[in-house]
Amino acid sequence: MPPTNSQPEASTDKRSADIAIVCSVRTEVAPLLHKLDRVRKYVDQGAVFRGGFLDETLRIAVVEAGAGFAKHREVTQTLLAEHHPVWVLSVGFSSPLTEELKPGDVCVANEIWDTHGNSLTVKCSIPESKRVLVRKHVVADSHPRLRSERTALAESSGAIAVDTTSLAVAQACQSHEEDKPAAARFLSIRGMAGAFDQDLTQQAIEAAFEPVRQKKANLIGRLKSKVKPDPEQVAWQMALDEAAVNLNRFVLGIIRQLGEKLGRSRWP
Repeated sequence: MPPTNSQPEASTDKRSADIAIVCSVRTEVAPLLHKLDRVRKYVDQGAVFRGGFLDETLRIAVVEAGAGFAKHREVTQTLLAEHHPVWVLSVGFSSPLTEELKPGDVCVANEIWDTHGNSLTVKCSIPESKRVLVRKHVVADSHPRLRSERTALAESSGAIAVDTTSLAVAQACQSHEEDKPAAARFLSIRGMAGAFDQDLTQQAIEAAFEPVRQKKANLIGRLKSKVKPDPEQVAWQMALDEAAVNLNRFVLGIIRQLGEKLGRSRWP
């Protein structure tokens, strides 16, 4: 129920979040971050935590975890313990495993499978549309660089998009005890970076899917500033920016829908 004189707003836990997002790099969520106000930021074990408000009342936490499956699971566990979100969204870039997905399209997971035989069904009522598919995703140990690698993954998994971290976030949200509910509800929403038939450079992999450590990234940045920009890298960065805009536009819509449901359940 809404606050009254006997229940002052000061009693609200300002550390909590309604909806949380776990990503690898800021590029994946930069357009969304620009929509938040009253943003606060802190760093914990190399991960960047941000919290702010969307539309004045909806509390959003965004965590930039960096690279690595284990890191994403650890960061999600910290997020759940410290901020108690109702929903956790794994948001980021993926490569398409089928020509059905074009660059900039969005794919939502209804199942996540990995190359070690683990699988998890994701409850998802989001309808498909022209540029939004709801299908199976696969999580690989490292991001496939070549078209041939992606083709093999598609054939072995039946998935249509690949990333390296979303299952870690999903697993952290699950309850490990049968008689207890999940720690948070979960969705994986991925924007397609690159085309199905495109072989990727290592620089493209690091920019979109497997961010390098900050020290190395700073060194690379200094070196790049001294040389003429690579046209291929410039084109790739522009494609990432476009993919991020499409992805974040969709994620914002989903967040607002979830916020409305949370509002109805909390303040009937």
